[in-house]
Amino acid sequence: MKKLAILLIGVTLVLFGCKKKDFDQPEITHFPDGNVWTVGQILDTLTMGTYQFDKEWNKDAIVKGYVIADETGGNIYRTFYLRGEDGRCIAVYRKGSSDGGSDSYNVKTGDYIGYKLEGSIVSEYSNLPQIQVQEHDVNKLIVIYERNCTDKVKPINTTIERINAGEHLCDLVKLSDVQFEQYEGLTYADGQSNTNRTLVSCDGNSIIVRTSGYANFAAEPLPEGRGTFTSIVSLYNTTWQLLVRNTTDVKLNEGRCGEGGDLMDLPYGQSFASSFGTYTTYSVLGDQVWTIDHNTAKMTAKVGSDIFANEDWLLSSPINMTGDNVVMKLEYLARYFTNFSSELNLMVSEDYEYGEDPSGYTWTNIPVEWENVSDWNTFLTPEIVLDEYIGKNITVAVKYVSQAGSCGTIEIKSIKVENGVPTPPPAVIFSEPFSQGQGEFTVQNVFLSQGLSFVWKFNSDYGMVASAFTNNTSYQSESWLISPAIDLNGYTSAVLSFDHAANKLSSGTPAQYYTVWVSTDYNEGLPETATWTPLVVPNYPPGNNWTFVASGDIDMSAYLGNDNVHFAFKYTSEDGNSGSWEIKNVLIKE
Repeated sequence: MKKLAILLIGVTLVLFGCKKKDFDQPEITHFPDGNVWTVGQILDTLTMGTYQFDKEWNKDAIVKGYVIADETGGNIYRTFYLRGEDGRCIAVYRKGSSDGGSDSYNVKTGDYIGYKLEGSIVSEYSNLPQIQVQEHDVNKLIVIYERNCTDKVKPINTTIERINAGEHLCDLVKLSDVQFEQYEGLTYADGQSNTNRTLVSCDGNSIIVRTSGYANFAAEPLPEGRGTFTSIVSLYNTTWQLLVRNTTDVKLNEGRCGEGGDLMDLPYGQSFASSFGTYTTYSVLGDQVWTIDHNTAKMTAKVGSDIFANEDWLLSSPINMTGDNVVMKLEYLARYFTNFSSELNLMVSEDYEYGEDPSGYTWTNIPVEWENVSDWNTFLTPEIVLDEYIGKNITVAVKYVSQAGSCGTIEIKSIKVENGVPTPPPAVIFSEPFSQGQGEFTVQNVFLSQGLSFVWKFNSDYGMVASAFTNNTSYQSESWLISPAIDLNGYTSAVLSFDHAANKLSSGTPAQYYTVWVSTDYNEGLPETATWTPLVVPNYPPGNNWTFVASGDIDMSAYLGNDNVHFAFKYTSEDGNSGSWEIKNVLIKE
């Protein structure tokens, strides 16, 4: 492979921690500074989709930054990672020799560089933002100002939890108290295949470490201990992953975190993204068992159309309960349960032996306000006080029970036991579940075709229901369900949410016919007496079934400080096309 010479410049920048570049090759003109882009500005172009820097309009556009990862370890291919002067990061990717791009970059980790953007394309590859180089000789686009800027390429100290929450994309990070979940007999990569290994933290969170089979260290055994782990944060579709630059960044030489069955100190957390970790499972009855599915610990007794009788437990390692206050935090979703008191329980034992049949031990049921949700994306986060167990060693467990022909499904993302008190719930500003009637809402019919006497009506099972279908005929209509005045004085934020279902439209979508509006000058009567603004509803039901869907949070912050805020559900229909819209559990919270 032909190695291209590094382009050098005759300009010195005095930066602490950087070494002046030796001029062992001809000097090159400094890039003009008149059109300098930050990495953040480059990333902002992605809001418009793929963006290309025009060779004429953007002829002098450059970006400056520090190389935080290069290709020398073999695990990063055709790419280097750039941390801009604004602290934002992006991948710089060169295309193959048949499409453009050179055989290699001549930049190294620690270089402070200028990159000429003309002709480059900003895009996302499976959600990873990158500058895609189009020039065959990429070194015509790069000027190296300084070398060995080690103080500028230090990793960011962070946690797996923060990475999985979307922080630090393309940046260099350092994790502490982490270890490979499995290591015995394993190497970083299998043969020449890209290989995923799971890195876990002592507090129970996990993330993928992805290694190329062509990495210089692919055949090295995984370290067995706990310690620090430095790497680049990457993303593939929705999967967060870490890329090791070289094994000098991996310092896992301390004793491992507690294994399953060991006595755990607080804080003790477990994520179920890839395994049960330090938790164990036990099936007392039935062939169905807890599994890891969709990054959760999942239990259901339904197989196809059949439902079986089961009793299955998800059990922690023993926990040393120390401190003044202890709280347990669950992140779960539940669906289709009919009687939580007999089907799903949070249990605590002071005498359970890890791995044994829980039936032979003493358990106490801890009250939890379990709830069914209407979709597979809404996770609830109850917090349970466990102060009565301070000073003891306990096991916590989730007990699942089903009967033949009747079962629910539970998915648990994580369980944490830590010192502290429950987070105060958000203030409820307004609530109307529509469980007893229409409350203080009023109905204003703007237009009803002849043959219609009403559109909105209350149903004790489905809340407020709007439909312009009667006598086997769909009629044209416009009818508003308007809230009472809401006082938003004294709050720092406000969001509106509700559950809704939609069905029976002949054409179009629910979002076209069912809308939500807000007004600050409405008093009474028809809505035309006031000014109304449409609100954006994040989630609509599909419109072809009766399944309730959570609307998602609708931002009402623009109306804070006003004591006369009305919101309304506007239903419309056409002759020959009148669906049904059902609404319940209306809530405004801070």
